[in-house]
Amino acid sequence: MQISERFRGEWKSHYRSDPALAMQNQTLLDTSMRGVEILRILALAIRSEQDFGLTPSDVAIVGAIKENTSNSESTAIINTYTPPYSVLADFKPLKLRQALNKIAHANPVGGGFFADANNHDLILTGSGQSGIHNWIVILSIIDLCSAIKSLPDYKITT
Repeated sequence: MQISERFRGEWKSHYRSDPALAMQNQTLLDTSMRGVEILRILALAIRSEQDFGLTPSDVAIVGAIKENTSNSESTAIINTYTPPYSVLADFKPLKLRQALNKIAHANPVGGGFFADANNHDLILTGSGQSGIHNWIVILSIIDLCSAIKSLPDYKITT
């Protein structure tokens, strides 16, 4: 959450009006890279705990998904998206477990984001195992953090 707040603050105060300039800002780049790293680690760790029954498969909605999208449709969504994700036509609710899977399998160069004072949504894209059936996900970092915080702690004994 702290990384999201730092990114949103920097984006809102200096760069929202000029995204090209923002991508040259080292603070935004460093914050973004650190955020992605933590997001992937969290996704894999929680998925693993769920796989072994250590953490419940939470049903919290953390975003929206649209499957069977074309590349041009995904690009259009990335370029025009504004919150909230819950009102997007042809999208279905994205639950925590599915979001964790999409984070793990997202195309690292095929996405985007929306950030303002109240929202920090990632736009992830990817495809099925056979390379077809493209999908696009709008993932609320704020809703994801809330869902993860609500999971019970599991104490590992050695």
